[in-house]
Amino acid sequence: MSIAGLPGRSFVSRAAALGAVAVATAGLVPAPCRGATVLETPIRGSWTRLPLGRWAERISALTGVPVVVDRRLDFTLPITLESAGLPLAEVLDRVAALAAADVEVLASSLWLVPRAARGRAAAAERARDAALATLPAADRSRLAARAESAWPAGSQPRRLVAELATAAKLELAGLDDIPHDHLPATRLPPLTVAERIDLVLAQYDLRADWRPAGSRVMPLPAAPLGGTGPPSAVPRPRPRPRDEPAAERFSLRLEAPLEQAVAALARRFDLQPTIDAASLEARGISPTEIVRVHVEEVDRSGLLDAVVAPLGLSWTIEAGSLRVFAPPANPE
Repeated sequence: MSIAGLPGRSFVSRAAALGAVAVATAGLVPAPCRGATVLETPIRGSWTRLPLGRWAERISALTGVPVVVDRRLDFTLPITLESAGLPLAEVLDRVAALAAADVEVLASSLWLVPRAARGRAAAAERARDAALATLPAADRSRLAARAESAWPAGSQPRRLVAELATAAKLELAGLDDIPHDHLPATRLPPLTVAERIDLVLAQYDLRADWRPAGSRVMPLPAAPLGGTGPPSAVPRPRPRPRDEPAAERFSLRLEAPLEQAVAALARRFDLQPTIDAASLEARGISPTEIVRVHVEEVDRSGLLDAVVAPLGLSWTIEAGSLRVFAPPANPE
């Protein structure tokens, strides 16, 4: 499987026939480069008729995060695009529009998916995290081992998944449900064993369900109603008519851990992020709790409310700092 997905063997020959040209550089990427944070990475590049699959490989190499193209999209779609420092989020949105696709942001990777499939990969990630939490500590540790990986052209997804599970000393039933296929050569940035297995399986609408009583390959969970939408870690102000008041208005779609979302918004507004972990813990809320936001045309206060209010949290801005905290519970 290429870093971009699962095209057939004709991928290389068709890509060469297009005579694609690409030059690109990325700005400094925070470490670890995961989830919402990497979407702020400035991308400087020029691509001329570069096939979508190859384009995704180039962006993966630049950012250190896999950009995965769903196998139902056209890997040979020629991408012609210039970016003079646009954030990765906007570059992805533009490419997704060309491919009639949407963008999903996962902890391990960024996905271009058919619009009808929006939300399924994110739902699978949540299901995986919940299942891993049920495993004994030793099993969780083996599945959390992070490493780069690569496989040659012609590799079979069923065999790859079996080898990964065996290396982790875990049994995984249902391997026969993985369709027979031959994959292009692939090189992946560091991912956990569980993430690598799901990256292969998700291309076939499958995932690994890890359970103490027995783990197996099973279908992806259904996406939430309406999907999660193409997320963006950096809210983007719309152009303002000359007669409009000066306050900026923002639209945002986001699915990310709370701490990453707060950090991204703080940077956008030139603030220092602070999460009052003690107050959150007292309410049983983790800074890694996933927040999901979809707002249109709101001001800064409305944007911050949309991120913290669903968790029952509050925010203040004082002395250049954005503070997010859990207010005291109401007395009975």
